[in-house]
Amino acid sequence: MSTTPAGTPPTAPPDTRPDTRPGTKPLRADARRNYDALIAAGHEVFTRDGTDAPMDDVAKEAGVGRGTLYRHFPSREHLLVAIMKDRVDLLDAEARELLDAPDTWESLVRWLRRYDRSATEYGGMSTRIGDGLADDGSPMAAACAPMKASFARLWSRAQEEGVVRGDVTAVQVLALISALPKHAEHGASADTYLDVVLHGLRR
Repeated sequence: MSTTPAGTPPTAPPDTRPDTRPGTKPLRADARRNYDALIAAGHEVFTRDGTDAPMDDVAKEAGVGRGTLYRHFPSREHLLVAIMKDRVDLLDAEARELLDAPDTWESLVRWLRRYDRSATEYGGMSTRIGDGLADDGSPMAAACAPMKASFARLWSRAQEEGVVRGDVTAVQVLALISALPKHAEHGASADTYLDVVLHGLRR
C-alpha cells in the first residue's frame, strides 16, 4: 500500500540513459551494444547510399528507435565523427611520425595522399570533413583537432624549409583536397587533380 500523501506528485524515475559525452563514465552493456550497432549501421548505410542517406535508415539498420539513435548521436555529424575516429587517429599519428622524416616534401605528399583516400569509402564524406575542419565550432573540427594540429606542424616545417608556398595555410590545403572531384569507382581524387594541386603548392 502506498504511503505517499494524497496530492503529492509521484517521484520521477531516475534517468538511466547512458551519457556518451567525452570524459564521462563508460556506457552500460546494453547502451554499448546499441552504440556499436549504430556505428556498424552507419558504416553500412553511408557506404551504400552516401553520407546524405536518411538518419532513419541508420536506426532501422541498427534495429533501434530514433530516440536511441539521437541520444547517442544528436546530429548526423556526430555519427560521422564516430565512424571516422580510427582513421583520423591514424592520420594524426602518421603526421607526427613524418615530422622526423628526412625528406619533408615527400613526407607531405605521402600524408596528403593518405588524407585524400581516408574518407573515400563513403560518398560525400571527404567534403563534409573539409567543411567541418573550417568550422571550429563543429563536432568534426573538435574530433580532427589533434590531426589538424599535427599536419599544421608538418606544413609549417615545409614552409620554413621553403619547399611549399608560404601564403597558404594548413587548413586551406586540407579543405582544397577535400573539395577535389572524386573518382566514381574508388572515391579518391583523380590523380590528375591531386597532382595539379600538389604541383601548385610546391615552390
